[in-house]
Amino acid sequence: MFKTLLMRCLSGLVFMVVMAAGLLVHPTIYALLFMLITGITTLEYFRVTVKKRHIFAQCAVILGGWMLFILFYLLMRFHIPAHWFLLMVLPPTAVWISLLYQKEEYAYQSAPWLFIPLLYIAFPFALTNILVFDGQGLFSGTLLLDLFIMLWASDVGAYIFGMAFGQKRGHKLFPRLSPKKSWEGFFGGLVTAMIAGYFLYLTHLMPYHWAHCLAIPLMLHGCGVWGDLAESQLKRHFEIKDSGKIMPGHGGLLDRFDSALLAFPMAIAYLQIITLFLPS
Repeated sequence: MFKTLLMRCLSGLVFMVVMAAGLLVHPTIYALLFMLITGITTLEYFRVTVKKRHIFAQCAVILGGWMLFILFYLLMRFHIPAHWFLLMVLPPTAVWISLLYQKEEYAYQSAPWLFIPLLYIAFPFALTNILVFDGQGLFSGTLLLDLFIMLWASDVGAYIFGMAFGQKRGHKLFPRLSPKKSWEGFFGGLVTAMIAGYFLYLTHLMPYHWAHCLAIPLMLHGCGVWGDLAESQLKRHFEIKDSGKIMPGHGGLLDRFDSALLAFPMAIAYLQIITLFLPS
């Protein structure tokens, strides 16, 4: 038990250092890091779903995910014309054509699993460009790092409170999909996420009113739990435990980012709305 916890903590610490470096050093490092994450996460998703079938289609989707990220990157940093996004018709077209030449009798049934990563994985990561570049194309990864900090605080709080109060006599949160999750862990994660949000407000790392600095972690935590449950449902459907083994004690990158994939688009939309209509 102690060895597993130590391994989990060490791999989590390395992960946080890498993410922080990618978000604070240089925009090119940020772009390369998030493209790498997009590629690995999509590959893990395919290893869960279609496995080693439809390799050409898998490559087309991974390239499509990178293309989507690069287009958002160029749009936000260099303000390229939006019509360049029409290039995104190419990856889905390549997938459809590749399926025509598959000799499997039921190849068409794989189509949904092949297209989902573009929306489920690539699009949320591409949206992060909206937060790291301002209207003049200047880079700052601090706000995106703030979102990660609140989500990490949520995960740590949920784990600690779940282990302490939810394992033996706790109240199950969603036993059909995740028997180990408890309401005690849910509310523990919510409290730690909101504490992290308020701390970021006090240290002026988040340039928003304190009410927003509490609303954002509330949204991140709630959507993050749904994101976690959504991936649990996927893994249960395909009867696997982890999406990969790249992070000891955590599983794969899809296991690590499952909360962010649902939570970040909602938080980014919220931040865009309050920037437009509400005082900061």
